[in-house]
Amino acid sequence: MSREYEHHKNVGRMTPDAELAAKAAVENLLQWEAAVNEIHQWPEYSPQPMWSLDNRARNLKLEKLYYKDESQRFGRQLGSFKALGAPYAVYALLADEVEAKTGKRPTADQLRSHEFHSITERVTVCVATDGNQGRGLAYAAKVFGCRCVIYVHGHVSPGRKEAMEALGAIVIRINGEYEASVARAKEDGRINNWHFVSSTSWDNFKEGLPRNVMNAYMVMVEEALEALPSDSRITHVFMQGGVGSIAAAVFLGFAKKYPGKTPRFVIVEPTEADCLFQSAINGRPTPSAGSLHTLMAGLACREVSPAAWSVLQWLASDFIKIPDHWVVSAMRALADGGGDTPIVSGESASGGMGVLLQSMLNPELRDQLGLDENSQVLLFGCEGATDPQIYEQVVGLSSHEVFERQAERAPAG
Repeated sequence: MSREYEHHKNVGRMTPDAELAAKAAVENLLQWEAAVNEIHQWPEYSPQPMWSLDNRARNLKLEKLYYKDESQRFGRQLGSFKALGAPYAVYALLADEVEAKTGKRPTADQLRSHEFHSITERVTVCVATDGNQGRGLAYAAKVFGCRCVIYVHGHVSPGRKEAMEALGAIVIRINGEYEASVARAKEDGRINNWHFVSSTSWDNFKEGLPRNVMNAYMVMVEEALEALPSDSRITHVFMQGGVGSIAAAVFLGFAKKYPGKTPRFVIVEPTEADCLFQSAINGRPTPSAGSLHTLMAGLACREVSPAAWSVLQWLASDFIKIPDHWVVSAMRALADGGGDTPIVSGESASGGMGVLLQSMLNPELRDQLGLDENSQVLLFGCEGATDPQIYEQVVGLSSHEVFERQAERAPAG
């Protein structure tokens, strides 16, 4: 009988050759402190919770289970870690533009007040998106005072498209898949002198925009490291796939925090959008041959970020691709709480929990991932109900109901 999932262990992890191949990208990403400090000063910033799911850990026969929750990052309207990357990159871009014309670098507050609107209104930012990146970019353009054009592909839900339009962006739907929208956004950006704001890098993050996006993501990583108990011994970190950028940021942050004692870093992808898995199998960036039709809409990417891939080839320990119904079970389990705090976990954020739930039914999977009663597992839940209608259809409860039940529980640990 064929298995529903496929697992690949990265035997080249932490080897000198892999480290050398990642060296240029890593060196360009190490200076994230300025981005973290800047975002900490923003009025919408507050640390997002880390939940300790003790009952679930016992049921899963794990020592500890933690969930880093991004479902209300900069409010439920954004509700994703991507609300960090694009806004910081746009802030830095517009500050550069103003400084070039006035000789003085503005603060974020000055940009928010539209003091330099005559300069910033002439700047246009663009991106191709499955939803969250575009929403973060639209928010940034609205807050800091520039124009925004967003390209979405044929499978992006109407609800996600409308959410970006509600923030003032022009949203253009492209017939085709994600890579077609990327190509159109980049070409229109080139022709019109717009700025393409994405974490995908083809030059080891040498260029400022993708590097700034990645540096801003480290806010989430630093919060997670700060929230973990001092006596924690994290053995596994689970991250969703996509083009690989956020996984590269998370794994790099943990590797630098715990040199020589790095946990297993597990990448989870949809069966039909498995470009990182295929790249791991082949030892080089390899497109997915899947349909890209998946409930995990934010992960429906055909190709990896080349720069992020070099980091993942060095640091990631395991790659696993899973069917959508694993995620459905995980979303429902997290919403229910099972005696722990109920959590709103979006379709693209729940793969790690889906793997853990299945590992209790499949001893082979549990063994492949090295999970046992001494395991301390950290899940990054990188989005909430970014399409509330889809969330309610999947879970059977509205995100508002789950948030209300969450609020009745004790504060995050």
